[in-house]
Amino acid sequence: MKMKAILFKKKGEYSLEEVPVPGLESKEVLIKVNSCGICGTDVHIYEGNFPANFPLIPGHEFSGIIEDKGKDVKNLKIGDHVTVNPNLPCGKCDQCRVGNENLCIDLLNLGVRLNGGFAEYVKAKNSLVYKLPDEVDLESASLTEPLSCCIHGIDLAQIKPGECVLVTGCGPIGLLMIQLAKICGAAKIVATDPIEKRRKLALSLGADLSLNPNDVNIQEAIGNFLPGKPEVVVECVGKSSTQEESIRLVKPGGRVIWFGVANPDDEIKINPYYVYKNEITIKGSFVNPYTTKRAVRLLSEKRIRLKELISHRFSLEDFDKAMMTHMKDPDRIKVVVKP
Repeated sequence: MKMKAILFKKKGEYSLEEVPVPGLESKEVLIKVNSCGICGTDVHIYEGNFPANFPLIPGHEFSGIIEDKGKDVKNLKIGDHVTVNPNLPCGKCDQCRVGNENLCIDLLNLGVRLNGGFAEYVKAKNSLVYKLPDEVDLESASLTEPLSCCIHGIDLAQIKPGECVLVTGCGPIGLLMIQLAKICGAAKIVATDPIEKRRKLALSLGADLSLNPNDVNIQEAIGNFLPGKPEVVVECVGKSSTQEESIRLVKPGGRVIWFGVANPDDEIKINPYYVYKNEITIKGSFVNPYTTKRAVRLLSEKRIRLKELISHRFSLEDFDKAMMTHMKDPDRIKVVVKP
């Protein structure tokens, strides 16, 4: 049996192919993909800036319906609506043994090291699969993985009720962070992005002020609005310039979360005395350890708005247009592919 899939053959080269539907081991399920979101990581893999195993079917943000299952799968049934945590730790290394599965030295990822969701079907171990209530919209559920990653970032930020938060970058990740910061009880949330459509959406999703960093002095504008500096800065751009700036934008004693994925070769300048004197905490945030269930719960209880983030929809046959829209269209928010 064959299926259509996007195949990344090597850096800078992909095509729509007919490939075999994956066979199942005893603890795996076969999922008919409903929707799969394009992530910046997919573009980094295509451009050769993120380590991956070629040839590869990319796509790690997906949802669908179980089509088949292995004989030892007891917790799921054919026809279940599901989403997937794409990250499979080894369970044996020192990091896994102390509970840091996201830092596993041999972490396998669907859509990165294993075939993913830009296909009609994808297989996954049953331990990675989460059943959704039937009333949950499958298209929205394809954003469960980025939501779960954002929850981990918010956990690291340790936002306390009444604190102020700055979110730099209002793409899908920044817009999720704004909503989560609001849930955590942030008193004021400031968002920055050069694109007007994203700034307006940020305001509708919970930001109290949105600024164009190209038009205003961000530090001055934030200082006048709050007043002063925020206790937390969440950097969702992934550029060395915004990561460097984030340290100067946070309040003394505050926390900076670097969530955006920077180029592996990028470097920044940090004044260590400034960090020392102001007791600034800088943390990276990587994927989604133990947060997928919480993401599903927020989605199920309608505490988070995901549908509004989806701006474009494409078929597998139009994957070229989907990628170009993600990379070039200033008005896009989230692009999903629907096999």
